[in-house]
Formats: sequence, C-alpha cells, structure tokens
Amino acid sequence: MKRAGLLRVLGTAFVFLAATGVGAQERPFHTASTAHYRVLSDAGPTVALDVARKMEAALSLYNEYLRFDLSELPLPLRVRIFRAREDYDRHLQELISESRSDFVFISYNDPARSELIGFQREAESFDASLLHYGFIQFLNARVRGVPPWLEEGMATYLEAAVYDAAANRFTFRPNFTWLDSFKAIITDPELSPRFSLDELLRQDRSAAEASIEIFYPAAWALVHFLLESPDRRFNRILWDILSALDPQAGGPENAERARARAFSWITPGELQQALEGHMLSLKSFNDLVREGVEEYGRNAPEQARERFLQAVQVRQDSFIPAYYLGLIAYQNKAYDEAARHYREAQRLGIDPALIHYALGVNAFANRDYGLAVDYLSRARELGAEAYAEKVDALLKRIEVLR
Repeated sequence: MKRAGLLRVLGTAFVFLAATGVGAQERPFHTASTAHYRVLSDAGPTVALDVARKMEAALSLYNEYLRFDLSELPLPLRVRIFRAREDYDRHLQELISESRSDFVFISYNDPARSELIGFQREAESFDASLLHYGFIQFLNARVRGVPPWLEEGMATYLEAAVYDAAANRFTFRPNFTWLDSFKAIITDPELSPRFSLDELLRQDRSAAEASIEIFYPAAWALVHFLLESPDRRFNRILWDILSALDPQAGGPENAERARARAFSWITPGELQQALEGHMLSLKSFNDLVREGVEEYGRNAPEQARERFLQAVQVRQDSFIPAYYLGLIAYQNKAYDEAARHYREAQRLGIDPALIHYALGVNAFANRDYGLAVDYLSRARELGAEAYAEKVDALLKRIEVLR
C-alpha cells in the first residue's frame, strides 16, 4: 500500500485550547494574500506567492465538486509552509505535541485561526499534499463535522490533479494509487472480512485511525465509485450526501444524516456489492503494464501499445511504458518516435546502459551511424559486462556499412 501511505494519519488535528508554542512566530515569515488565502512561508516571498496562487487554483478544483457559496467561508484561509522539515516538526511539537509525515490541517474552535501547515519538498509530492490537505481545510471551513470517509476519500480522489503554472489551474487526473490495495482487501480471504461498507459509513475518526490500512483504500474507492460509476443512480448519492451535511453538526450526526438522506433506497450490502464489482473491473497501472508485456510477448504490438498508453494515463513517473512504446515503435520502423520514447524512459530513470544500447540500435536501424556509434560506445562504458560483446558486433557492422 503506497502514498507515504500507511504512515499517513487522518489529515486534521483539532486544537481546542490556544497553542503555547511561539516558535513559528519568532521566525521571519513572508506573507502573500489572494482572494481566499493568506499564505505564510519562511522560504521567501516568491514561495509564499506561488503557494497562494496554487491554493486559488486548488480552490477552483474543489468547488467544481462542492459548489460552496464562497462568500460564506471564514476568509482568509490560512496556509503556512516551512522551508525545512525540521522546522515543521518543531512547530508541530509546540502545537500538538506530535510529528506528522505529511501536511496537517490544524483546526481551532475559532475558524479564523485554523491553518494548513506543510513543508517544501519535490514538486509533485508537494502538490499532492497541498491538494489533499487543502481540500480538508476547504471542506472544514464550510462544514465542521464531516464524516471521515468523505473528507479523506475525496481528498485522496483529487490529490493526483496536475498543476499548469501558465494557466494557474489544476487539471483532474484519476488517482489509482489505492486501487491495488482495495482489490487486495476485497479478494484476500484474510482481509475481506475486515471490510464493511456499513462500518465505513459509520466510522468516527478514532475508529478510522484504528483500521487505517483498510480505511484509506476503502474511503478512496467509495468516493471514486460514487463519482465515476456509469450508473447515474450512484453518482447522485454523493451530491445528496453533500446537501445533507449540516455546517453546525458534529461528525457522527452528519454521518447519520448522510446515511438517512443518501442511502435509504439501497442497503449497504447491495451498495458494497456494486462498489466491489466496479472496482474489480478497473485496471491499475500494474494490471495494464502486465497485460502490455504479455501482449508484446505474444507479438501483438498494437494491443500492447494501447495498454502502455493507458498505463501512461494512470501513472506518469514510470519508465516501463515509455521503454516498451519505444520497442514497439522500433518494431514498426518508426525510428524517430522510438527515440522519443526511449529518451522519455531515460528521463524517468531507466538503466542508463540499457537505454543507450536501445538508442544505439535504433539509430543504427535508422542509418544514422554517427549517432549510433556514440550511443553504443556509451552503452559499453556504462555496462561493459552486459553489452560489450553486442556493441562490438554492431560497431564492426557500422565500419563495413560506412
């Protein structure tokens, strides 16, 4: 199970008394303000402004689903970003006497003091956390008592969206990080008895924490199903739930309101059966790659190509689809296309010797002998034991053909 994954705890910490720590206030924080956010960062004014712009883009994404009246939010929504993880940890110790592996939304009795707190790191991971915990902050700004499965499930559903800095917008991308985990839960005889949709709908925060390895995949799966099912009866459930939430009610009361309003027409058992059937029909990145490799091995390149293209849509950080797409393009004598795929695989971290050899063979087939010599020679340098003999044979052929 992935995504810092089961080290993650629920994303909201509730603080009912004024915090005693003042460490964050003693540091020089730069501030950036937008229509709905006030962002503080000790990493400089540029970082504060960039995060503020991202939060505005994230808010637009959130409200495509929630449709809140923004004039009713307690503005501005506060975000604090630390440059160093150590300072983030120190600040949390002062506030809540604990550390977190990811961002956290600190919720005070006074909404004006509530704050999303995080720390800088690699861009894709940072954006995912900003989206996830920013959604929790946005939802809690309007409804204080949100059922945990809805809060965390929707946050996880949205966190894979991709940021376009030029357009200052997030574009939704499906998040299948938890798909394999959920499939394992419902197919493993040891795990499946532990999953009950009726229990998930009733769980409070402490119960969710106690079964976190079941809770996260199941909460994501339920939200994904309610939003993506081709049966529109199920799509309506989420909107009925959102309209049933009372901004002034607590979590248990809102959980019961949601159950009474949205699930009265179907039993939890029937809904769970529909949920499990839908999720089992979906293909994860691993499913698509496995099928693509099998079809490539069966000499069915077009079917394999389709699987690898689908895999790229699910996950953009793996070199495996790019490498196989390169092999398929090479097989089709589309050498320029093959080179593009190989270079993408190289960018994503494939074995350097392997990809230089592939690029060399591709250049040789394209009769670009000078480029082929460069790539092949580099492949031999990087992986002499594996490639020296094959490279030397090709270099001799190039000498003859020149």
